[in-house]
Amino acid sequence: MGFFDILFGRTSEPAKKLFAKFRRKSQAPTDPDLLKIAKDRKGHISRKAVHAEYNRLIVEKYAHDKA
Repeated sequence: MGFFDILFGRTSEPAKKLFAKFRRKSQAPTDPDLLKIAKDRKGHISRKAVHAEYNRLIVEKYAHDKA
């Protein structure tokens, strides 16, 4: 019996339940224009920097909706 079988059993069903919680729940649709701006500004640094810049642009764009 392999290590995987010891942890999860012979079927993959328990593994699916375990790994299901790590999947992303749902994502909001991306704004392609803002994503392009973020990539142009921070693309050469890292994906994390692009993501942070994109989030900053989203907050900046939609901040007036909550006010």
